[in-house]
Amino acid sequence: MNGVLSESKRVFSVTNIAGYVFGLLGLSLFAVTQLVTALIPLLFAPLVCTVFGVILYKSKSFETQSEIRVVPSPKTTQE
Repeated sequence: MNGVLSESKRVFSVTNIAGYVFGLLGLSLFAVTQLVTALIPLLFAPLVCTVFGVILYKSKSFETQSEIRVVPSPKTTQE
């Protein structure tokens, strides 16, 4: 009985549990960084298109009346 109890104490020691936790934390961190590095290039094109769209939208004027007037040219008389 003592052999079984000491074996279970060795399996569930504080250092082993801490090792498991840190190992899972490290694997999770590695997986997240790999996912982020795979997604960053995919976000570049939408970001550039959004910036250019905002610049185009802000540079456009929305006045209803224009200063440009179109008038017919005067007739010239030939002599």
